[in-house]
Amino acid sequence: MQNFANNSVKNIITVLKNSNAINRNVALQFLNGDIKWLLSTASQLRDLGHGRTITYSRKVFLAITDLCSDRCAYCSYRKELGEGGGYMGEGEAIKLIQTGRSLGCTEALIMAGERPESKYAQVGAFLREKGFNSTADYAYHIAELALNCGLIPHINIGVLSVNEMKRLKEVSASMGLMLESTSLKLLEPGGAHHLSPSKNPRLRIRMMGIAGKLRIPFTTGIILGIGERPDDIIDSIFVIKRLNEKFGHVQEVIIQPFRPEKGTSMEKTQGPSLEMVQRVIAVARIVLGPNMNIQSPPNLVPDCKDIADAGANDLGGISQLTKDYVNPAYPWPDIEALSKECRRSGFALKNRFPVYPEFVSKEGFMSERIMALLNRREN
Repeated sequence: MQNFANNSVKNIITVLKNSNAINRNVALQFLNGDIKWLLSTASQLRDLGHGRTITYSRKVFLAITDLCSDRCAYCSYRKELGEGGGYMGEGEAIKLIQTGRSLGCTEALIMAGERPESKYAQVGAFLREKGFNSTADYAYHIAELALNCGLIPHINIGVLSVNEMKRLKEVSASMGLMLESTSLKLLEPGGAHHLSPSKNPRLRIRMMGIAGKLRIPFTTGIILGIGERPDDIIDSIFVIKRLNEKFGHVQEVIIQPFRPEKGTSMEKTQGPSLEMVQRVIAVARIVLGPNMNIQSPPNLVPDCKDIADAGANDLGGISQLTKDYVNPAYPWPDIEALSKECRRSGFALKNRFPVYPEFVSKEGFMSERIMALLNRREN
Protein backbone atom coordinates (compact mmCIF):
# COMPACT_ATOMS: atom_id res chain seq x y z
CA MET A 1 0.00 0.00 0.00
CA GLN A 2 2.77 2.41 0.93
CA ASN A 3 4.42 1.96 -2.46
CA PHE A 4 1.21 2.98 -4.22
CA ALA A 5 0.58 5.89 -1.86
CA ASN A 6 4.01 7.34 -2.66
CA ASN A 7 3.41 7.11 -6.41
CA SER A 8 2.13 9.84 -8.68
CA VAL A 9 -1.06 9.32 -10.66
CA LYS A 10 1.10 8.90 -13.75
CA ASN A 11 2.82 5.97 -12.09
CA ILE A 12 -0.48 4.54 -10.90
CA ILE A 13 -1.76 4.59 -14.50
CA THR A 14 1.34 2.73 -15.59
CA VAL A 15 0.65 0.16 -12.89
CA LEU A 16 -3.00 -0.09 -13.97
CA LYS A 17 -1.89 -1.29 -17.40
CA ASN A 18 -0.74 -4.46 -15.70
CA SER A 19 -4.02 -6.14 -14.76
CA ASN A 20 -2.32 -8.23 -12.09
CA ALA A 21 -0.69 -5.31 -10.30
CA ILE A 22 -3.76 -4.14 -8.41
CA ASN A 23 -5.20 -7.39 -7.20
CA ARG A 24 -7.91 -8.21 -4.70
CA ASN A 25 -5.67 -7.79 -1.66
CA VAL A 26 -4.27 -4.46 -2.80
CA ALA A 27 -7.78 -3.16 -3.57
CA LEU A 28 -8.94 -4.22 -0.11
CA GLN A 29 -6.03 -2.25 1.35
CA PHE A 30 -7.13 0.76 -0.67
CA LEU A 31 -10.69 0.41 0.65
CA ASN A 32 -9.43 0.53 4.25
CA GLY A 33 -6.51 2.91 3.70
CA ASP A 34 -5.85 6.65 3.75
CA ILE A 35 -8.97 8.32 2.40
CA LYS A 36 -7.27 11.56 1.38
CA TRP A 37 -4.89 9.70 -0.96
CA LEU A 38 -7.67 7.42 -2.15
CA LEU A 39 -10.06 10.21 -3.17
CA SER A 40 -7.32 12.33 -4.67
CA THR A 41 -6.03 9.48 -6.84
CA ALA A 42 -9.53 8.46 -7.95
CA SER A 43 -10.48 12.05 -8.83
CA GLN A 44 -7.35 12.55 -10.92
CA LEU A 45 -7.98 9.29 -12.74
CA ARG A 46 -11.56 10.41 -13.44
CA ASP A 47 -10.28 13.72 -14.81
CA LEU A 48 -7.86 11.84 -17.05
CA GLY A 49 -10.67 9.74 -18.54
CA HIS A 50 -13.59 12.16 -18.51
CA GLY A 51 -12.33 15.65 -17.78
CA ARG A 52 -14.50 17.91 -15.63
CA THR A 53 -17.83 16.80 -17.09
CA ILE A 54 -20.48 15.00 -15.05
CA THR A 55 -23.16 13.30 -17.14
CA TYR A 56 -26.73 12.20 -16.55
CA SER A 57 -29.64 10.90 -18.62
CA ARG A 58 -32.96 12.75 -18.66
CA LYS A 59 -35.48 9.91 -18.47
CA VAL A 60 -39.02 8.68 -18.17
CA PHE A 61 -39.24 5.79 -15.70
CA LEU A 62 -41.64 3.18 -17.10
CA ALA A 63 -42.23 0.66 -14.31
CA ILE A 64 -44.28 -1.78 -16.39
CA THR A 65 -45.07 -4.15 -13.52
CA ASP A 66 -44.51 -4.16 -9.77
CA LEU A 67 -45.31 -7.87 -9.51
CA CYS A 68 -42.22 -9.96 -8.85
CA SER A 69 -41.24 -13.56 -8.16
CA ASP A 70 -38.51 -12.39 -5.75
CA ARG A 71 -39.02 -10.95 -2.29
CA CYS A 72 -35.94 -8.92 -1.38
CA ALA A 73 -35.79 -7.80 2.24
CA TYR A 74 -35.13 -4.18 1.29
CA CYS A 75 -37.62 -3.78 -1.57
CA SER A 76 -40.64 -1.46 -1.34
CA TYR A 77 -41.36 -1.63 -5.07
CA ARG A 78 -42.78 -5.16 -5.16
CA LYS A 79 -46.51 -5.65 -4.68
CA GLU A 80 -48.74 -8.73 -4.53
CA LEU A 81 -51.73 -9.54 -6.66
CA GLY A 82 -54.79 -8.22 -4.85
CA GLU A 83 -52.67 -5.60 -3.06
CA GLY A 84 -52.35 -3.13 -5.90
CA GLY A 85 -49.83 -5.06 -7.98
CA GLY A 86 -50.30 -5.22 -11.73
CA TYR A 87 -49.13 -4.02 -15.12
CA MET A 88 -48.86 -0.53 -16.56
CA GLY A 89 -51.40 -0.19 -19.33
CA GLU A 90 -50.47 0.78 -22.85
CA GLY A 91 -52.41 4.04 -22.61
CA GLU A 92 -50.60 5.12 -19.46
CA ALA A 93 -47.24 4.23 -21.01
CA ILE A 94 -47.98 6.26 -24.16
CA LYS A 95 -49.04 9.27 -22.10
CA LEU A 96 -45.85 9.18 -20.03
CA ILE A 97 -43.69 8.68 -23.11
CA GLN A 98 -45.27 11.60 -24.96
CA THR A 99 -45.11 13.89 -21.93
CA GLY A 100 -41.50 12.94 -21.33
CA ARG A 101 -40.64 13.68 -24.94
CA SER A 102 -42.20 17.13 -24.63
CA LEU A 103 -40.09 17.78 -21.51
CA GLY A 104 -36.88 16.98 -23.34
CA CYS A 105 -36.33 13.44 -22.10
CA THR A 106 -34.03 11.23 -24.12
CA GLU A 107 -34.38 7.91 -22.27
CA ALA A 108 -37.24 5.52 -21.61
CA LEU A 109 -36.12 3.35 -18.69
CA ILE A 110 -38.22 0.19 -18.84
CA MET A 111 -38.22 -1.73 -15.59
CA ALA A 112 -40.19 -4.69 -14.24
CA GLY A 113 -40.31 -7.12 -11.37
CA GLU A 114 -38.58 -10.45 -11.85
CA ARG A 115 -40.66 -12.80 -14.07
CA PRO A 116 -43.99 -12.53 -12.21
CA GLU A 117 -45.53 -15.01 -14.66
CA SER A 118 -43.34 -17.72 -13.13
CA LYS A 119 -44.98 -17.17 -9.75
CA TYR A 120 -48.57 -16.28 -10.61
CA ALA A 121 -50.61 -18.37 -13.03
CA GLN A 122 -53.03 -15.43 -13.34
CA VAL A 123 -50.25 -13.23 -14.71
CA GLY A 124 -49.44 -15.66 -17.50
CA ALA A 125 -53.11 -15.85 -18.41
CA PHE A 126 -53.41 -12.05 -18.34
CA LEU A 127 -50.42 -11.60 -20.63
CA ARG A 128 -51.63 -14.19 -23.13
CA GLU A 129 -55.05 -12.53 -23.18
CA LYS A 130 -53.33 -9.26 -24.14
CA GLY A 131 -51.33 -11.02 -26.84
CA PHE A 132 -48.00 -11.36 -25.05
CA ASN A 133 -46.04 -14.47 -24.10
CA SER A 134 -44.09 -13.00 -21.18
CA THR A 135 -43.12 -9.83 -19.34
CA ALA A 136 -40.11 -9.60 -21.66
CA ASP A 137 -42.49 -9.70 -24.62
CA TYR A 138 -44.52 -6.84 -23.12
CA ALA A 139 -41.30 -4.88 -22.47
CA TYR A 140 -40.48 -5.23 -26.18
CA HIS A 141 -43.89 -3.75 -27.03
CA ILE A 142 -43.45 -0.81 -24.64
CA ALA A 143 -39.96 -0.20 -26.04
CA GLU A 144 -41.45 0.01 -29.54
CA LEU A 145 -43.95 2.60 -28.32
CA ALA A 146 -41.06 4.64 -26.91
CA LEU A 147 -39.08 4.35 -30.15
CA ASN A 148 -42.07 5.50 -32.16
CA CYS A 149 -42.20 8.66 -30.02
CA GLY A 150 -38.46 9.33 -30.26
CA LEU A 151 -37.33 8.12 -26.84
CA ILE A 152 -34.39 5.73 -26.58
CA PRO A 153 -35.12 2.63 -24.46
CA HIS A 154 -32.89 1.20 -21.75
CA ILE A 155 -34.27 -2.13 -20.47
CA ASN A 156 -33.71 -3.57 -17.01
CA ILE A 157 -36.27 -6.28 -16.22
CA GLY A 158 -34.24 -8.94 -14.41
CA VAL A 159 -32.51 -12.13 -15.48
CA LEU A 160 -33.24 -12.94 -19.13
CA SER A 161 -32.63 -15.80 -21.54
CA VAL A 162 -30.36 -15.59 -24.57
CA ASN A 163 -33.31 -15.37 -26.96
CA GLU A 164 -35.01 -12.67 -24.89
CA MET A 165 -31.86 -10.59 -24.87
CA LYS A 166 -31.34 -11.00 -28.61
CA ARG A 167 -34.87 -9.79 -29.29
CA LEU A 168 -34.78 -6.90 -26.82
CA LYS A 169 -31.52 -5.67 -28.30
CA GLU A 170 -33.51 -4.79 -31.43
CA VAL A 171 -35.47 -2.12 -29.52
CA SER A 172 -33.06 -0.95 -26.81
CA ALA A 173 -29.83 1.01 -26.91
CA SER A 174 -28.58 -0.63 -23.72
CA MET A 175 -29.64 -3.10 -21.08
CA GLY A 176 -28.91 -3.54 -17.41
CA LEU A 177 -28.85 -5.87 -14.45
CA MET A 178 -27.39 -5.02 -11.07
CA LEU A 179 -24.94 -7.62 -9.85
CA GLU A 180 -25.69 -6.23 -6.35
CA SER A 181 -23.19 -8.53 -4.62
CA THR A 182 -21.23 -11.71 -5.16
CA SER A 183 -22.02 -12.76 -1.58
CA LEU A 184 -23.82 -16.12 -1.39
CA LYS A 185 -24.47 -15.47 2.30
CA LEU A 186 -27.16 -12.98 1.34
CA LEU A 187 -29.18 -15.95 0.04
CA GLU A 188 -29.16 -17.68 3.43
CA PRO A 189 -32.05 -17.41 5.96
CA GLY A 190 -32.10 -13.89 7.35
CA GLY A 191 -30.16 -12.54 4.37
CA ALA A 192 -31.43 -9.76 2.12
CA HIS A 193 -31.82 -12.19 -0.81
CA HIS A 194 -33.07 -15.26 1.06
CA LEU A 195 -36.44 -15.24 -0.74
CA SER A 196 -35.01 -13.99 -4.04
CA PRO A 197 -33.63 -16.84 -6.16
CA SER A 198 -32.87 -14.58 -9.13
CA LYS A 199 -30.42 -12.65 -6.95
CA ASN A 200 -28.06 -15.62 -6.96
CA PRO A 201 -24.87 -13.97 -8.23
CA ARG A 202 -24.07 -16.94 -10.46
CA LEU A 203 -27.26 -16.31 -12.49
CA ARG A 204 -26.55 -12.62 -12.79
CA ILE A 205 -22.91 -13.09 -13.76
CA ARG A 206 -24.04 -15.58 -16.40
CA MET A 207 -26.46 -13.06 -17.92
CA MET A 208 -23.77 -10.37 -17.90
CA GLY A 209 -21.52 -12.74 -19.82
CA ILE A 210 -24.26 -13.47 -22.36
CA ALA A 211 -24.75 -9.74 -22.83
CA GLY A 212 -21.06 -9.50 -23.63
CA LYS A 213 -21.25 -12.25 -26.23
CA LEU A 214 -24.27 -10.54 -27.79
CA ARG A 215 -22.48 -7.18 -27.82
CA ILE A 216 -25.06 -5.38 -25.72
CA PRO A 217 -23.94 -2.15 -24.00
CA PHE A 218 -24.50 -3.11 -20.39
CA THR A 219 -25.11 -1.34 -17.10
CA THR A 220 -24.40 -3.13 -13.85
CA GLY A 221 -23.29 -2.30 -10.34
CA ILE A 222 -23.31 -3.10 -6.66
CA ILE A 223 -25.51 -2.19 -3.72
CA LEU A 224 -23.78 -1.21 -0.49
CA GLY A 225 -25.15 -1.92 2.96
CA ILE A 226 -27.35 -5.01 2.45
CA GLY A 227 -25.21 -7.36 4.53
CA GLU A 228 -22.12 -7.77 2.38
CA ARG A 229 -18.59 -7.71 3.77
CA PRO A 230 -15.72 -5.50 2.51
CA ASP A 231 -14.16 -8.44 0.67
CA ASP A 232 -17.52 -9.08 -1.05
CA ILE A 233 -17.43 -5.50 -2.34
CA ILE A 234 -13.97 -5.99 -3.77
CA ASP A 235 -14.89 -9.37 -5.27
CA SER A 236 -17.92 -7.78 -6.97
CA ILE A 237 -15.82 -5.02 -8.53
CA PHE A 238 -13.32 -7.58 -9.84
CA VAL A 239 -16.07 -9.77 -11.33
CA ILE A 240 -17.24 -6.75 -13.32
CA LYS A 241 -13.66 -5.93 -14.30
CA ARG A 242 -13.00 -9.45 -15.61
CA LEU A 243 -16.23 -9.56 -17.62
CA ASN A 244 -15.48 -6.21 -19.21
CA GLU A 245 -11.91 -7.19 -20.02
CA LYS A 246 -13.27 -10.25 -21.80
CA PHE A 247 -16.13 -8.65 -23.74
CA GLY A 248 -15.71 -4.85 -23.56
CA HIS A 249 -19.43 -4.32 -23.07
CA VAL A 250 -19.82 -2.79 -19.60
CA GLN A 251 -20.78 0.81 -20.26
CA GLU A 252 -21.20 1.94 -16.67
CA VAL A 253 -20.90 0.67 -13.12
CA ILE A 254 -23.32 1.93 -10.47
CA ILE A 255 -22.24 2.26 -6.86
CA GLN A 256 -25.62 2.42 -5.12
CA PRO A 257 -25.97 2.83 -1.37
CA PHE A 258 -28.83 1.03 0.35
CA ARG A 259 -31.36 3.45 1.79
CA PRO A 260 -34.11 2.07 4.06
CA GLU A 261 -37.73 2.21 3.00
CA LYS A 262 -40.69 1.99 5.38
CA GLY A 263 -42.71 -1.19 5.27
CA THR A 264 -39.77 -3.43 4.43
CA SER A 265 -38.07 -5.89 6.76
CA MET A 266 -34.90 -3.78 6.52
CA GLU A 267 -36.59 -0.46 7.30
CA LYS A 268 -34.50 -0.07 10.49
CA THR A 269 -31.24 -1.10 8.88
CA GLN A 270 -28.79 1.75 8.61
CA GLY A 271 -27.34 2.35 5.19
CA PRO A 272 -23.63 2.88 4.52
CA SER A 273 -21.94 6.10 5.58
CA LEU A 274 -21.02 8.74 3.03
CA GLU A 275 -17.36 7.96 3.64
CA MET A 276 -17.91 4.28 2.84
CA VAL A 277 -19.76 5.15 -0.36
CA GLN A 278 -16.93 7.45 -1.40
CA ARG A 279 -14.33 4.80 -0.60
CA VAL A 280 -16.07 2.23 -2.77
CA ILE A 281 -16.52 4.68 -5.67
CA ALA A 282 -12.82 5.54 -5.45
CA VAL A 283 -11.67 1.92 -5.35
CA ALA A 284 -13.94 1.11 -8.29
CA ARG A 285 -12.35 3.98 -10.23
CA ILE A 286 -8.82 2.76 -9.49
CA VAL A 287 -9.60 -0.89 -10.25
CA LEU A 288 -11.73 -0.25 -13.37
CA GLY A 289 -9.55 2.52 -14.72
CA PRO A 290 -9.86 6.11 -15.96
CA ASN A 291 -12.20 5.42 -18.87
CA MET A 292 -14.94 3.43 -17.13
CA ASN A 293 -18.17 5.33 -16.47
CA ILE A 294 -18.82 5.16 -12.73
CA GLN A 295 -22.19 6.31 -11.47
CA SER A 296 -23.82 7.04 -8.15
CA PRO A 297 -27.46 8.20 -7.92
CA PRO A 298 -27.85 11.85 -6.82
CA ASN A 299 -31.05 11.18 -4.87
CA LEU A 300 -29.20 8.63 -2.69
CA VAL A 301 -25.98 10.64 -2.37
CA PRO A 302 -27.49 14.11 -2.49
CA ASP A 303 -24.34 16.27 -2.86
CA CYS A 304 -22.90 16.11 -6.38
CA LYS A 305 -19.52 17.21 -5.00
CA ASP A 306 -19.33 14.14 -2.74
CA ILE A 307 -19.84 11.85 -5.73
CA ALA A 308 -17.41 13.73 -7.96
CA ASP A 309 -14.73 14.01 -5.27
CA ALA A 310 -14.65 10.22 -5.09
CA GLY A 311 -14.00 9.80 -8.81
CA ALA A 312 -17.48 9.23 -10.25
CA ASN A 313 -18.37 10.85 -13.58
CA ASP A 314 -22.08 10.07 -13.95
CA LEU A 315 -25.32 10.55 -11.99
CA GLY A 316 -27.51 8.09 -13.92
CA GLY A 317 -31.06 8.67 -15.02
CA ILE A 318 -32.99 11.59 -13.53
CA SER A 319 -36.68 12.18 -14.14
CA GLN A 320 -38.68 15.35 -13.65
CA LEU A 321 -41.85 13.43 -14.55
CA THR A 322 -41.78 10.07 -12.77
CA LYS A 323 -40.56 9.13 -9.31
CA ASP A 324 -37.78 6.71 -8.45
CA TYR A 325 -39.95 3.62 -8.08
CA VAL A 326 -37.10 1.66 -6.48
CA ASN A 327 -36.38 4.35 -3.87
CA PRO A 328 -39.64 6.30 -3.63
CA ALA A 329 -38.72 8.01 -0.35
CA TYR A 330 -35.81 9.74 -2.08
CA PRO A 331 -36.97 12.21 -4.76
CA TRP A 332 -34.90 13.15 -7.79
CA PRO A 333 -33.05 16.46 -7.53
CA ASP A 334 -34.06 19.39 -9.69
CA ILE A 335 -31.85 19.29 -12.79
CA GLU A 336 -31.29 23.05 -12.97
CA ALA A 337 -30.31 23.18 -9.29
CA LEU A 338 -28.05 20.18 -9.82
CA SER A 339 -26.37 21.92 -12.74
CA LYS A 340 -25.63 24.97 -10.60
CA GLU A 341 -24.29 22.75 -7.84
CA CYS A 342 -21.96 21.04 -10.28
CA ARG A 343 -20.71 24.38 -11.62
CA ARG A 344 -19.92 25.54 -8.08
CA SER A 345 -17.79 22.41 -7.69
CA GLY A 346 -15.97 23.00 -10.96
CA PHE A 347 -17.91 20.57 -13.16
CA ALA A 348 -20.18 20.89 -16.18
CA LEU A 349 -23.38 18.83 -16.06
CA LYS A 350 -24.24 17.30 -19.43
CA ASN A 351 -27.24 15.30 -20.62
CA ARG A 352 -26.45 12.04 -22.44
CA PHE A 353 -28.26 9.22 -24.17
CA PRO A 354 -28.84 5.91 -22.31
CA VAL A 355 -25.94 4.49 -24.31
CA TYR A 356 -22.51 6.11 -24.07
CA PRO A 357 -20.95 7.57 -27.26
CA GLU A 358 -18.06 5.12 -27.32
CA PHE A 359 -20.51 2.22 -27.84
CA VAL A 360 -22.40 3.83 -30.70
CA SER A 361 -19.34 3.57 -32.93
CA LYS A 362 -18.44 0.00 -31.88
CA GLU A 363 -19.33 -2.52 -34.55
CA GLY A 364 -22.29 -4.74 -33.69
CA PHE A 365 -23.39 -2.94 -30.52
CA MET A 366 -26.37 -1.06 -31.98
CA SER A 367 -29.35 -2.44 -33.89
CA GLU A 368 -30.33 -0.63 -37.09
CA ARG A 369 -33.48 0.74 -35.46
CA ILE A 370 -31.59 2.20 -32.53
CA MET A 371 -28.84 3.61 -34.73
CA ALA A 372 -31.38 5.34 -36.92
CA LEU A 373 -33.03 6.98 -33.90
CA LEU A 374 -29.68 8.03 -32.38
CA ASN A 375 -28.74 9.68 -35.68
CA ARG A 376 -32.06 11.55 -35.75
CA ARG A 377 -31.72 12.74 -32.14
CA GLU A 378 -28.17 13.95 -32.71
CA ASN A 379 -29.06 15.96 -35.83
